[in-house]
Amino acid sequence: MQEQSLLFSIAINGYHWEYKKNIESHKAYASRYGYRYVVVDKPSISLLDMECAWLKIALIIEALRAEYDWVAFVDADAEIKANAPPIESLAETGKSIYMAKGYSGRINSGVMIAQKSEEAIQFFTQVLENYDLTLPEEDSVGWGENGHIIHFAKNNPNIKLISRRWNNNDDFFLPDYIRHYSAGPMRERYVPGLVNHLRFLLSHYYLAVIKRLSRESFSDVNFRRRLSALVKSSLRRYGEFTVAE
Repeated sequence: MQEQSLLFSIAINGYHWEYKKNIESHKAYASRYGYRYVVVDKPSISLLDMECAWLKIALIIEALRAEYDWVAFVDADAEIKANAPPIESLAETGKSIYMAKGYSGRINSGVMIAQKSEEAIQFFTQVLENYDLTLPEEDSVGWGENGHIIHFAKNNPNIKLISRRWNNNDDFFLPDYIRHYSAGPMRERYVPGLVNHLRFLLSHYYLAVIKRLSRESFSDVNFRRRLSALVKSSLRRYGEFTVAE
């Protein structure tokens, strides 16, 4: 029986405009190896803003529960090169989660690859359920889920640290598979199309206006409610996360 694999990205709040070229590279990679691909770009605006990053954790869990053999998440600001091998080439006995370190020397959650297993589900569930945990300074990145991934990955025997060729966010000369234009040394090398960049800026201006007009102050209760609503709406819009075909 052929393995079923899902590759996805998240590009809410105008990021589907800013990183359109990268998203096209995701589609090409998925097509090359016969993976299902989806980019979550709705709703167009979310008041969670950068904390939308937590959505990736919830959707990885749902996809693994849907019985995909492999689930891969790649940030919208990451380009998948034409020479990238299939994700299943990473398979190693006793491992089910594959991630690389970024320029900070810690795991970067912009590329996460998981093989179907209860251990993988348990890991990502642990991360999500402890979203409000105060992290030690050595693990914290200030926002989003990356610090929690770093924290809970420590001493986890199911995690395999893979080559930075799979998530390169600082070495311009590395013959990489995935070039990640995240905040840091690589960001300046990404040049979006002018029109799409203007659309992105307008989206962020609109988001800033909506946030200012919102009477809700950011709180733990509001975060949980907004994230829960975003997860539910994503599962309604994108059936790929609930049915592995």
